[in-house]
Amino acid sequence: MDGLEIIVWVVAAAVGVVGEVFTASFFLVFFAFGAVLALLLALLGVGLPLQIVGFIVASVASMVVLRPAVLQRLHAGGERYEGRGSIVGKRGVVTTAIEPGGSGTVRVGSGEFWTARAMYPGERIEPGSRVRVLDTDGLTALVESMEIKGGRES
Repeated sequence: MDGLEIIVWVVAAAVGVVGEVFTASFFLVFFAFGAVLALLLALLGVGLPLQIVGFIVASVASMVVLRPAVLQRLHAGGERYEGRGSIVGKRGVVTTAIEPGGSGTVRVGSGEFWTARAMYPGERIEPGSRVRVLDTDGLTALVESMEIKGGRES
């Protein structure tokens, strides 16, 4: 049993776990699984070529089998996120007043809440007002009021 192989597999597993914590992509953790299997093989005295094969097989197999199940489990029952481009043109309701030059909150479509600013900076839009999303600025919806002005809906 070579101590260097054990250190390499422990470090590889740690890098996979730490990398997964920072990325939350459910990708690196499967390499950590492979590294743990290779570590176990190294502890059992199996040669380096079989450790590498074990690492590759365990990484790929766990990614193919577990990743879809994990991602499906995370998305099942969770809120569906609308991409910022997909809300352009949709209608919403102001839930927190949009102050002139400031921001408020709107509920867009089926109930997703977005930070919002008035497209026209001097405009105040009251809670309960209906708005249309004209654009996005990062994660902020740029909206215009659809309230009746001059006898018709704008």
